[in-house]
Formats: sequence, C-alpha cells, structure tokens
Amino acid sequence: MKTKYAVIALVLLALILTGCASTKVKDAPAPARPVIIGAEGIPQPEWVYKTISTQDVHFETGYGKMSDKQNSIKRATVEAKNKIAAWVSTTVKEVVVTYVNDAGSGDNRQALDAMEVISQQVAEATLSGVTTEEIWVDAEGAVWVLCSIPMANIEKNFEPAADAVAEAFVESDAAAAANAKMKDAFANLLKGAM
Repeated sequence: MKTKYAVIALVLLALILTGCASTKVKDAPAPARPVIIGAEGIPQPEWVYKTISTQDVHFETGYGKMSDKQNSIKRATVEAKNKIAAWVSTTVKEVVVTYVNDAGSGDNRQALDAMEVISQQVAEATLSGVTTEEIWVDAEGAVWVLCSIPMANIEKNFEPAADAVAEAFVESDAAAAANAKMKDAFANLLKGAM
C-alpha cells in the first residue's frame, strides 16, 4: 500500500512540475518606432515614412530643403507633383503593355501610337487637380509635403483625350475595336490601382 501511495505521489509531483515547466512564452513585442519631433514641435506623421493609399485618391510625398521654409515648400510640392505625373504616366504605359499583350500588333499600330499621345495629355491635364494635404517640417528645417489627386480627375481627363485621339484616326472596324479595348484596359487598370 505504501508503494501505491508513493507511486501516486510521484506521478502527482511529476505532473505538477511538468505543468510549471511549460509556462507560456510571450512573443517579443514589435519594436516601437521612435517618435521624431519636427522643428515646430509636431511629431513626424506616418505618411512621411509610409505610403498612404485610398480607393478614391492617390497620394505622393515630396521633400525639399532650401534657404527658407516657403522655398522648401515649393520644392517639396514640385517633387510630389512630379511623382504624381510619373505615376499617371506609368499607369497609362501599363495600359499599353496590357493592350499589346491582348491584341498584338500589325494593323492595330495606330491604336498603340494613340496611347502614347494620351499618356502625355492625361499627365498634363490631371496635375491641375493636385492638392496639398499636409506639411511637416523636420528638425533640420527640411519640409515634407503630402499631395493628393482624386482618381476621378484622371478618369475625367482621360475620356476627352481618348476621344480626341480616336477622332484623329480613320474610322474602321479594327480602329473601333482597338479604341474599345484601350478604354476597357484603362478602366480595368484604374479599378486595380484603387
């Protein structure tokens, strides 16, 4: 009987020790991003180091460090607008790539040339809709600017450009099919970019 109690006591002791040994290990917390305070006492906003996007608006940042704050703001705004223009231009170039892969070349070469004309017109037209959302000045006096452009501006400005280019070409079944594919590709691209 004593051995029975001894065995039971040893099993209970082993279970207790095993339970204590398997304590739950906590995951290491993610390192906290240090708070950077700017020249005006404002902490660094998230958009300075992280890309922001929404379904209806495209955002870009610009940076400028000039002799004074106003010139720095102008420089940062120009950089942000250049990024937006490059993004619009890149977006239209992606339409060309999609169209080439979908329809091939040869008789539809006019439509491919039309896309190059449209990409310039869209990039120039949409820059008028760019707005400055926020400005942040870092500790060294450099300025960060967050600019935005509504996706609706890009769509709105694409339509007249596409129509003008389509009218410039001789109407044929191939040209009509190419124009329809071009507009569909651009619409699909805008849905994917949002």
